Amino acid sequence: MVCTDDLKIALVVIRIRSKWKARVSGFTVVELIAVLVVVGLIASVASSRLAGGRFYDALVAKDTTLSLIKRTQQIALSEENISLTIGADGSNTIFSQIVSGAVRATRSFPTNEVAITAGSVGSGTTCGSISSTITLNFDSAGEIEAVDDDGFPICLNGESSLCISPAGFAHQGACL
Repeated sequence: MVCTDDLKIALVVIRIRSKWKARVSGFTVVELIAVLVVVGLIASVASSRLAGGRFYDALVAKDTTLSLIKRTQQIALSEENISLTIGADGSNTIFSQIVSGAVRATRSFPTNEVAITAGSVGSGTTCGSISSTITLNFDSAGEIEAVDDDGFPICLNGESSLCISPAGFAHQGACL
């Protein structure tokens, strides 16, 4: 004989199981958002790795070059015979700060990591390959000698990245 209490317990167990199954069959909004955040983080890290370091190398080259140019101008305000040379040796583009004929600082960038091109002294704002050493002489006022009114451009990876104004101030962006 089946007891009504046993039947009631069986019905309660069936209801609990059916509610549990209905609850387990889907994801909550919080779980879905957490998964999307984790997938987004993994995708951002993976895309930067897959894209390569070329973008990062260009940023480092831009910041380093900008810093060297600004430091060269600062030195020119207190000393004489200051120049900045830009040259290429085939596999590297080399920026050198020269004070009274002696190299004080040098920065070198491999051409396979960042393509650096520059203008010619007094020739406008277009960049071309660096076939011979370019010398920018700073006077005692920190200005560049023999640069036209547009400034001197330096391009990284084909984009106008830096400009040295005739007053010797270096800034990010194209020459005007």
